Amino acid sequence: MTNTLLEIAESISAETSGTSPEAYRRRLAARPGLMEAALGMARLMTHAREGSKRAMFELNEALTTSDLAQFASGAVIEREMLQNYDALPTQWPKFLTPTTLANFKPKYMSQLELGSQVFKDVPERAGYPMAQGPELEEYPIRGKKTGLLWGFSFEAQVNDDLEQLMLVPNQMPQMAIDTEDDRGLRLLINLETGALNTAFFNVGNGNIGTLALNATNLEAVLTSLRTKRDPKTGAIIPAGRLQLVVGYALEAQAERLLNVDRVQVSDGAGGFTFEPNPLRGKVDLVVNEKQLGESWIVMPKPGTARRSPFWFGRVRGFERPDFRYKADQGRAIGGGDIVVNQGSFDDDTIWYRGRHIMGVAHGDPTLTYGSDNSGV
Repeated sequence: MTNTLLEIAESISAETSGTSPEAYRRRLAARPGLMEAALGMARLMTHAREGSKRAMFELNEALTTSDLAQFASGAVIEREMLQNYDALPTQWPKFLTPTTLANFKPKYMSQLELGSQVFKDVPERAGYPMAQGPELEEYPIRGKKTGLLWGFSFEAQVNDDLEQLMLVPNQMPQMAIDTEDDRGLRLLINLETGALNTAFFNVGNGNIGTLALNATNLEAVLTSLRTKRDPKTGAIIPAGRLQLVVGYALEAQAERLLNVDRVQVSDGAGGFTFEPNPLRGKVDLVVNEKQLGESWIVMPKPGTARRSPFWFGRVRGFERPDFRYKADQGRAIGGGDIVVNQGSFDDDTIWYRGRHIMGVAHGDPTLTYGSDNSGV
């Protein structure tokens, strides 16, 4: 956790503007009585996590007897979950360019490319020459709803097994991060095998090969991508800042290629000399921590080239995951509400749900190259 539970409780009243469900719950939470209850529940939860049996007993008692304690603890846990989500490491921003989606309808990432044209000389009293027409390419991306349920059983509650409940603030944010990486990284590779995604890296796109990762091949690929020409104007397409993407299997080899100061070069007479490493500083090394195998990719860093190869979209107002519990516990026969921690009417379980909305899409393959590393 980046903040303590007390710090989280004290910050519950913040971020109340906006129309999102999260902002609405913040406005409900910004009340003095709830703030006091939230601080008390945060103290109890902190001591319970530290191993205090008394705190564990008092926490269980509060959760099973007080609606205010339940609501306050839910506000603390939700805030903690969102802060944990923000702090967790993720892989997709290394490769995908972020964009904002208005709703669930497809958004077309339109690329109106005039090419690298230059102004022409205009003689006196002559008309201006016409620029060559643009090429319109569109890559659709749409948001999709994802989520999971997790249940805290009635039996676990009776057994005072609150450790299960304490897993929620850590496990559900991690699930959301893993979902982002799963959707985003599959645009590049097969996450089970590490093989290139042939829906993007293929002969038709002209961006796939079998070259082994060595200095000669990498230099050739960099030169090829940096000298791609616009088919209409013949001008070079700006490639942005290129990066070499590998998994752990090729990390050491890639570091040797890019980080050494000098390399050994044959002098043509049976000997050798040392020269400055021509690859040093020319390309960034990025390790995809979820990439198996020995495939390697060269592509622009997100945001540095006009032609983005991969996109990641978030729907406006729903940028972060939504975490909640199910309040369907029914009412007592004699009248009155039953606290949430008594469980669902149907199965006595306290249900927690995480929802996350996102979208991913392939973009322009022009400035990319992928190899399975099987060649020479």
